[in-house]
Amino acid sequence: MENVSQDSAAVFYEQRLFRNPLQGLVRMLPACGARDSCTLIPMIQGVPVGVYTLGDDLRARPVSVAERRAYYGRSRINPFKYLLDFRLQPEVVANFGNPTQTVQARLSVMLQSQLYLWRGMALNFGLLFPVMNNLDQRPNGVRLAPLYLNQFLALGENHFISGSAGFFQNDRYGVNIQYQRMNPNSRWTYGLEASMTGFYYYPKGGIYYTSINELLLLGNAAYRFNDLDFTVKLTGGRYLDGDVGARLDLVRQFPNVEVALFAIQTSNGGTIGFNFAVPIPPGKILRAGPARLRTSEEFRWEYAYARGYGIGNRYRLGYQLDERLRQYNASYLRNQWKRLE
Repeated sequence: MENVSQDSAAVFYEQRLFRNPLQGLVRMLPACGARDSCTLIPMIQGVPVGVYTLGDDLRARPVSVAERRAYYGRSRINPFKYLLDFRLQPEVVANFGNPTQTVQARLSVMLQSQLYLWRGMALNFGLLFPVMNNLDQRPNGVRLAPLYLNQFLALGENHFISGSAGFFQNDRYGVNIQYQRMNPNSRWTYGLEASMTGFYYYPKGGIYYTSINELLLLGNAAYRFNDLDFTVKLTGGRYLDGDVGARLDLVRQFPNVEVALFAIQTSNGGTIGFNFAVPIPPGKILRAGPARLRTSEEFRWEYAYARGYGIGNRYRLGYQLDERLRQYNASYLRNQWKRLE
């Protein structure tokens, strides 16, 4: 655990090792001593996300404005409270069903790190190492991994913002802003995403890029069926390449794994597909002083049946805000806590 502090009411902490927030909550229980219940406040990049009380049951509520302000007043962000993480992240792009080559794939491994600059602000950087490529003509040399700044903010009790600027995955660079309303006890969440980006590419000996002129503007709303850990999410708006349409995701959360089916219909056509997110073992590999080598906490991959038609194209950052906050839903964590009890 990192950036741990305690007051008379709760323990604040941050963890970047586990995909499932409950694993962090359970590991922090000894910090509460022999009390019948333990109140914990996990954070993302130094920003409190929610208040969780573990006892006979698991209860949750939003962090109040006064609580957040009081914490900021007594606890300044200190980069030295965090480990210097070096994490291994696989990157897989694949096509299936080509008549002349059944499987076409581009496999790489990214060695990434993160440096906290101030509360909520992190610089993400690293290197990408190609492993194999029979998908396209990209050079096989080592190059920079996504390089960008990310600011995470909490406004009020239930409003969260993630703003990023730099070079992202899927060969896009520019500015991205995401907003999500998330109350840990609510079945409903909704949000917006807006960005202006251009295309970039690393040929041998340099970098090629276009101007920043591509607008992405999407809204989303999701409803959660608590007993089933099942979420229905609708996203609509303008995707990349001027493609306008809507997408429906059916998401099932398991303790450490998430799987989803989706269908999308846009001005460029329609398709169906699936995606999943899994933790990457073994987690921590090696630690030497303030430096830690580990696997990334999550590998997320998506496949669409119809590819190559520019249907609902978008790009990924280090995380999508709604996907990250979905992990902190109270019923999702409570269902796991009951099984542990």
